[in-house]
Amino acid sequence: MVQPGRVSIRLLLLAGSAVILLGVLGSTVWLAVVAGRYEADELFDARLATSARVLDSLMARQIEHATLSSPLVMDLPAPIRAGARAHEAGANMSFSWHLQDWLFGHHDVESSLGHEYETHIAYQIWSEAEDEGAAALLARSSSAPASPFAPLRKGFSDHTLEDGVWRVFVLHSGDVWIQVAERADAREELSAKLGWATGAPLLIGLLIVLLLTGLLIGYGLAPLSELAERIAARRPQDDEPLSLTRVPSEIEPVLSALNGLFGRVRSTLERERRFIDSAAHELRTPLAALKIHAQNARRAEDAAQRDASLDHLLAGVSRSVHLAEQMLAHSRAGRQTDCVPVSLRDVTRDAVAQRRPGCDASGHPLELDLCDAPCMLLADATGLSSMVGNLIDNAQRYAPSGSAIQVALAARDGQAVLSVSDAGPGIPVELRERVFEPYYRIPGSAGSGSGLGLAIVREVVERLGGQIALLDGEGGHGMRVELTIPLLSER
Repeated sequence: MVQPGRVSIRLLLLAGSAVILLGVLGSTVWLAVVAGRYEADELFDARLATSARVLDSLMARQIEHATLSSPLVMDLPAPIRAGARAHEAGANMSFSWHLQDWLFGHHDVESSLGHEYETHIAYQIWSEAEDEGAAALLARSSSAPASPFAPLRKGFSDHTLEDGVWRVFVLHSGDVWIQVAERADAREELSAKLGWATGAPLLIGLLIVLLLTGLLIGYGLAPLSELAERIAARRPQDDEPLSLTRVPSEIEPVLSALNGLFGRVRSTLERERRFIDSAAHELRTPLAALKIHAQNARRAEDAAQRDASLDHLLAGVSRSVHLAEQMLAHSRAGRQTDCVPVSLRDVTRDAVAQRRPGCDASGHPLELDLCDAPCMLLADATGLSSMVGNLIDNAQRYAPSGSAIQVALAARDGQAVLSVSDAGPGIPVELRERVFEPYYRIPGSAGSGSGLGLAIVREVVERLGGQIALLDGEGGHGMRVELTIPLLSER
């Protein structure tokens, strides 16, 4: 059902096609009728003049037999005179005759003796006289009145008589005046028939075109209806790509976009499921350890045992809090957040300042090398801070005590290049892709991290349209993590 305010594409195309066709075809019919009427007037006027000249040549030898009381009258055969009456009665007429009569109006009757149309044409021959009123009628057709059609003046004119308007041509030849007239409704009938003959096929053709166009549009839009039905019938847990029986080129981008959206939704849901499963697994071990340390503290026989158990309990709580914070940071890094222009240089300087005391305490002096450019990014400041902080934390966790950690930021070729280097054991080449997986830790590593640090870094970098690379340190020792991120002015 079409909702109010929304237009059906099918109705829009059909209505538009109808309006365009009616406008174009209607104009064509109108021009055809106007042109036909103009040409018919010229033809009929020429015929009137020709008829007058024929009468002049043929009737001259018979005029001498005419008298004032008995003019010559040209009568029509009885079947021709009866044609109009037969037409009114509709007797013995074929179906096609009735069809044409219904479509085009009055249908003149023709036979081997002549045509009913002859009743619309008349002529008169008048004698020459000084006074027009004294002119004598010498000859006429049976369809002409006994009075003149028009004044005895040469040329064409229109005159209204009792039976309608007549078009008259007057010819002066010697001692006689010849008047040839034709009923105006005959011309109007011709124009009407010409209009119907031109317009009726076009109207029928228009209806057929609209019908076929409607079927064609329905066939063309069928994939849209099928797409809507399949989306409406889709279950919430169904994340498989959509497929259609027939995919037109115009709908293919829509279908690809929908399947891409379903793929992203599927990836997001899978990511959330993995996050929940991993969170439950990762939290179970520290919580079990916390429970054991709490029980040991409760069963302690003296203050020394109780204090030792409580120290272990507090350390376990700290690790659990850190794990929860990392899990929250990883979840936020994978979600769309409000982004604002942020200076990566300022974020890096603040992150180093926050971690410098801890690094100094663990024997890992921080060395910072910042460029002069602000390195502006359109990003979430919290996510950027978490990204830099995790790189420093990873270096501190695995670097040997007494070795320095170098943090450097440079701007080149429209990109910010951030690197964090340490003198730790590094990461084997074959494992450098797996370390970005959430909760993955290199087997046998001395650190006690959560396995989320590099996963958080990659989420943030990819959201910013950048790249991350794990490289060997100077001299092939240690590890250097290098991030390349497009700057705001270049994006």
